[in-house]
Amino acid sequence: MSSKDFGRRLAGITAVAGAVACAVAVGAPVAHAAGRVELSTSTADPDYATTIDLRGSGFQSVPNAHGGVYVLFGWVSDPGGSWRPSAGGQVGSTYRYVQDSEAKDNNGFQRFVSFPGSDTASSANGGTVSADGSWSTRLVVPGARFPAVDRAGNTTQVDCTLVQCGIITIGAHGVVNPNNETFTPITFAAPNQQPAPNTPQQAPPGTAQQPAPQQPEAQNTQAQQPAAVLAAASGTAEVGQPVEVTGSGFAADEPVQVLLQPGALFLPVATADAAGALTYSAVVPEGTQAGQYRLEFTGTKSRALGGVDLAVAAATQQAATDTATQQTPEQGDNTWLLVGVGVAALVVVVAGIVVLRKRRRAEVGQ
Repeated sequence: MSSKDFGRRLAGITAVAGAVACAVAVGAPVAHAAGRVELSTSTADPDYATTIDLRGSGFQSVPNAHGGVYVLFGWVSDPGGSWRPSAGGQVGSTYRYVQDSEAKDNNGFQRFVSFPGSDTASSANGGTVSADGSWSTRLVVPGARFPAVDRAGNTTQVDCTLVQCGIITIGAHGVVNPNNETFTPITFAAPNQQPAPNTPQQAPPGTAQQPAPQQPEAQNTQAQQPAAVLAAASGTAEVGQPVEVTGSGFAADEPVQVLLQPGALFLPVATADAAGALTYSAVVPEGTQAGQYRLEFTGTKSRALGGVDLAVAAATQQAATDTATQQTPEQGDNTWLLVGVGVAALVVVVAGIVVLRKRRRAEVGQ
């Protein structure tokens, strides 16, 4: 083998080593650009649920990687960017959102768009991030007012007619990804009305202007809202099984938000009849841990509030699954798999270099 041939082979092997190392280091992204979300409508009803079709573009797609993108509706402290998890932002502090079950068939208030080939793809309910960084899904905005829970378990009432709310995207399953963090504003207005202002307005001459609140504050809703009367057919419930609840004291024909506490988990919206009464079949979502809970009902117009306490038992199938999970080692993070593959590839490359050098020395000695 000539010196020139040896040099060419060595250069080729070195290039392969560099490519493998880069792929392992960055997770082999296929698309990387500034994420953007387009909405079928940027105006939602303040009192009724609004379904919005979303299309994302310019997102980072990481094949076979853990997680993907969470699509949420909520409030951010600074639309300019300091709310982002990658900038040190924290849920409940710099951003708050409507919480929903993580089950695939949840209420549509929260969507999970997975990376292609991800180990979490089976739980995705918002599709997949394509190789070009695009995705599409449908999100339900339950109204302009919602409760949110911070990391300490404290509940805060958010009123999107007073503060800026919109569509939030962040990295899913705890994976922080600044390339996939976006905020797209939404305004609120009843049909045939102008959007409600959610920014400070110019006060008329000679009047004192009150600044619009920039951050939701925790409220004692029990003291400020009228009371509704609720009763459950049973004080116990099983995960996945319905419990009949009746109530009164709401406004005629108004939608009623249903919340499972603790956790501020939204359930399907109830509707009061012409007399302000309702009959509701509440189903505790799958994945809920056994324990003491409370179903809270809030009128979207009257703001009437009431609730019932439930002792929740795990479903028979869920209990069996939990037992099996305890007996089976958890699946490791696929990051180590990527690193292992990279190391193995580098070992092969180094071995190739050694063989080439030995062959070169033998040829020189002949």
